[in-house]
Amino acid sequence: MNLSQLYYFKKLAETQHYTKASKELFITQPSLSSAIAALENELGVPLFEKKGRKVELSKYGKEFLSYVTDSLNTLERGISSIKEKTGLLNGTIDIGCIPTLLGTFLPAIQKNYLQKNPLVHFNTYYGMSREVAQGVASGKYDIGFCSMVEGLPDLAYIPVTYQELVILVSASHPLASRDEIMLSELKPHKLITYRQGIPIGKVVYQLLSKSDISADYAYDDEISIAGKISTSSRVGFVADTAFLKQFDDLKKIHLKDVPLDTRLLYMVVNKEKFHTAIMEDFSKFIIMNEIKLP
Repeated sequence: MNLSQLYYFKKLAETQHYTKASKELFITQPSLSSAIAALENELGVPLFEKKGRKVELSKYGKEFLSYVTDSLNTLERGISSIKEKTGLLNGTIDIGCIPTLLGTFLPAIQKNYLQKNPLVHFNTYYGMSREVAQGVASGKYDIGFCSMVEGLPDLAYIPVTYQELVILVSASHPLASRDEIMLSELKPHKLITYRQGIPIGKVVYQLLSKSDISADYAYDDEISIAGKISTSSRVGFVADTAFLKQFDDLKKIHLKDVPLDTRLLYMVVNKEKFHTAIMEDFSKFIIMNEIKLP
């Protein structure tokens, strides 16, 4: 039994998929299969059971995982302690992030942090808010940037930035002459916005419902909404993100009675998992230097 086998076992337990685990470990699937088989042979028990295309921990695997996790956490604490004492922070931080923060917000943070800690390496992955939050909860990501997602009690959310909610119309729409508008003025218009099943859709639904404004809740992102607006007379209710920059024939109208920080975005960490010294330092750096709220 060696350290690599334990890391491989832990990763497979998290992903429950040999192909996915091998990709994240940067090894071949046969190498992973061989390592797990050797570990099972040494222990004399099956650690995983096949479940379709995936695998699940056996009862022995579940028990063994708790010991492996504790052991690896203890080892990582020791490594972090030594690195912290030398004053040379280095290592890798795996970040999950929603696409709309990948353009300027996250790269700027990384650039600023690397000026202080040039030996740090970032692996950045993108996904929708639920995927990012679940990745932080499972340990796939060290830290995430996304909307607040319900049902994951182990996560802590720290607001770091916002995206203004605006009205979007085509250049030929009667409202295109306006720079500002009140919510109540939208009642006569046919609104389209995000579907209610995603975090921002829930925020928009609560906001419009309070003002008794109906809308078609059917879209996943700003590109889909803007594309529909550019070819119709409808009115879009969207977050002002970098995705809108590619549509130069649309007009954005500010909402006078909607606070700028209605749509908050968060730094997400798992409060139940061990954080390395570099992770602690990175998250503190963001809180002290990079929060952008109105």
